[in-house]
Amino acid sequence: MFNYPRFLVSIKNSIINSSLFQKKASTQTLGLARIFSWVSFIIIIIFSIFLSVFIATNTRSSLINSQESYALLMAENINKQIFRRFTLPVAYASGRVTLSEPDQYRLLDEVVNSLMHGLRIEAIRIYDANEKVAYSTDKDELQDSELATIGVKNVFKYKAHSFEIISTMSFLRALFTPNLPEETFTLRTVYPLTIDYDLAPFKSLDSKEQPILGALEIMQDVTDLYKIAIRSQWTILFGFTLSILILFILLQIIARLAERIISERIKQNKQLENELHQNEKLASMGRMVSSIAHEIRNPLGIIKSSSEFLLNRNSMDNTGKQLVGAIYDESKRLSNTVSDFLDYAKPRKAGEELVNLSEIVQKVWTFLQSSFLEKNIEAFFYFSDKLVIKGDPDLMYRAIYNVFVNAEQAMSKDGSITVYGKEEYDYVSLRFVDSGEGFKEDFTKCLDPFYTTKDTGTGLGLPIVHSIIKAHNGELKLYNDEKGGATVEFILPCIKENKQPTNTDKKQNNDNGLVMQGV
Repeated sequence: MFNYPRFLVSIKNSIINSSLFQKKASTQTLGLARIFSWVSFIIIIIFSIFLSVFIATNTRSSLINSQESYALLMAENINKQIFRRFTLPVAYASGRVTLSEPDQYRLLDEVVNSLMHGLRIEAIRIYDANEKVAYSTDKDELQDSELATIGVKNVFKYKAHSFEIISTMSFLRALFTPNLPEETFTLRTVYPLTIDYDLAPFKSLDSKEQPILGALEIMQDVTDLYKIAIRSQWTILFGFTLSILILFILLQIIARLAERIISERIKQNKQLENELHQNEKLASMGRMVSSIAHEIRNPLGIIKSSSEFLLNRNSMDNTGKQLVGAIYDESKRLSNTVSDFLDYAKPRKAGEELVNLSEIVQKVWTFLQSSFLEKNIEAFFYFSDKLVIKGDPDLMYRAIYNVFVNAEQAMSKDGSITVYGKEEYDYVSLRFVDSGEGFKEDFTKCLDPFYTTKDTGTGLGLPIVHSIIKAHNGELKLYNDEKGGATVEFILPCIKENKQPTNTDKKQNNDNGLVMQGV
């Protein structure tokens, strides 16, 4: 028996340490979850930007490569058509090609315009060996030597074709331009003009020694291709951003749920810690009460009965009667104190009897009515004739009695106490409201044993009530009403066999359940 409190202390300390460790670990875990969600969000956003740029760049490169292949085939075809339809006939007819002559220039212009028909070609230029513009769809550019690019030089030097993208704005700026104007991006293709070796007279010639007749430059608008690449990049970026936002929201929801679960677990651990603390007090009190019951109660009973016997004798004078009366009153008060200790310390079992709370309230009021009337305290009852639960009628009488006594002590005179009772589908509520000053301290402190704001009393009234209600698998609520008075409410489980009350039953309870007593 004497080792039992030490055992509880060891359990309590382990629970507290575990609770603190779990709280610290849960806080760290929650912080890591939040950091992980934000870091994941930032990393995936950065990754999505780089990935969208990479995919868009590859898409743009693929589109440009396909356009370059198409431009190369087109340049080869234009080269053959110019040689067959202009160079060869003019060479046979005039002996040489001289574009400075109007007739030859007009013939070449007709051939080029026919080839450009239906193709998205912005301009065509032909450079001579001196790198001057010998032909252009824009006649103002004729004989201009400043238009020759490195690609033109490479044609005459290395006999190689080349491609170049000409842009009026950077690609980054184009990303944020809603409607790109035409010719924002232009593909310049430079191709050597040579003899058509597919013709029979020229098949026997060595292709390595083929002469360069000129440099063909083709300008094509590829703005639409860049629009496709930009649209693809924004689609990818939007898709990744939307997916990471959804993932981030899910992570935040999970973090909130984890926080709620951890908070509930901390609350449960705190409640368990408080219960163990209360059990420790109970165990210590039980050890103390066992000695009090043997050492105090027996001689106290002798003192009480002896003083009561002396009071009933008529041979004593007034002074003696006052002294013996004081002994009797103090022994009675001390006996009640010992009873409070025993009531709080001893374990309780609710039992399975049918208990009518309405009858118990009436019994308590009948017993205490004279005391209340002396202080001019009214009592009002609002409940039906039957508020039935399963439990122990003696324990419930003790609980209701303590509430009434506390209410009486809270009101010196000219007050009122109102009792409300109702039965719902799964619980019974019994609420006591007094017109006193209400609870001035933290409500949870009122349930601590030996805590009291009165000059007299043991501070075990509400803890005993709480213990009784808890033994009945119920809940005790303490709060102040709108007018400032103290409110004590019992929430007790209803009898399972009872059916849910109908609207008629509820109306009958509300209409016929009013009883008023006391003035």
